[in-house]
Amino acid sequence: MTTVVRSGPAPLSRVWTPRGVIAEDLQGEDLGDVLEMHSDAFAWWVLPKGQGYGERELRGAAESMGLDSLVVKDLLAQDGRAKFEEVGPARIITTNTVALDRERVELRTHPMSVVVTERILICLVDPTPDFRPNDLFTAHADVLTTGGTDAALRELMIAVVNTYENVVQWMEESSDELAAQLFALEPLGRPEQLRAFRLRTVLNQLRRVTDPMRTVLTDAAANPPVPAGKKAGGGTQVRRRWTMIKEHHTRVANGVDALRESLQSVVQTSLSLSDAQGNDTMKRLSGWAAIIAVPTLISGFVGMNVAFPLEGSRAGFWVALAIMVVVAAVLFVVFRVKRWV
Repeated sequence: MTTVVRSGPAPLSRVWTPRGVIAEDLQGEDLGDVLEMHSDAFAWWVLPKGQGYGERELRGAAESMGLDSLVVKDLLAQDGRAKFEEVGPARIITTNTVALDRERVELRTHPMSVVVTERILICLVDPTPDFRPNDLFTAHADVLTTGGTDAALRELMIAVVNTYENVVQWMEESSDELAAQLFALEPLGRPEQLRAFRLRTVLNQLRRVTDPMRTVLTDAAANPPVPAGKKAGGGTQVRRRWTMIKEHHTRVANGVDALRESLQSVVQTSLSLSDAQGNDTMKRLSGWAAIIAVPTLISGFVGMNVAFPLEGSRAGFWVALAIMVVVAAVLFVVFRVKRWV
């Protein structure tokens, strides 16, 4: 079969059957025509989410799939809400992928929408270097050949959860580096404090992404597709695979919560060490102030314009000096024992 690719930004797509790939880079009506010609064919289609082109193509596909305007509005939304919904034969999932700028310690979220039926999966997302659904589907072509569109959706959700997990792993390493500095009983310096603040900001953003996905994956695992012409065991296997994805995400989400507590402990420990250092500095200053006050007190007393023993004599000078030295030395020894100096 000869296919014609339209001019303009062409979305990547593929039509396949259990026997192999039929066509690639089809769009709109061409894609629908090929699916109609092959009753056992499946297809995936990746559309850019943030462009008018993707919106136009989605609206055309939604009409043929029986999706109303409200569903299309949810699919095109850029607010990043995580949601699972069943509309007739279609399952709708909206969520976010994440990417971390490690140098700036900034988290970037990318909204993604998926509509999947028994025969076609349409993914709306702006591809990033770390997340390209078309590469993902191509790399797992063998899984999709036997699993159809539900296998494509599972691979997509696994990839989404992996973006969360990659961030969590890097954050754990960064948190451990900060904790290692505290083991030397040294509070965090200004650069480390700024880094810890940024890490906490990233974790808060990541938690706002992972928490809603608990419900999405729970609903998806509870409502797997019913494979056409499959035995009951096939449906059970699909349910188990969805449950494994949900459990994987649960571990990642729990890791986010644990990391937030760990990082909070690091910050609190640093503040405690800083307070302890401040108290120690105050004690040392107080000790030296007491020691220095002794010569000042004695010299001030001796310098009074009143008569006192040994006044004006050389012996008086040496006696006063000896008293200052002895008292200051005694105070120094006492404060040294108490670790005040």
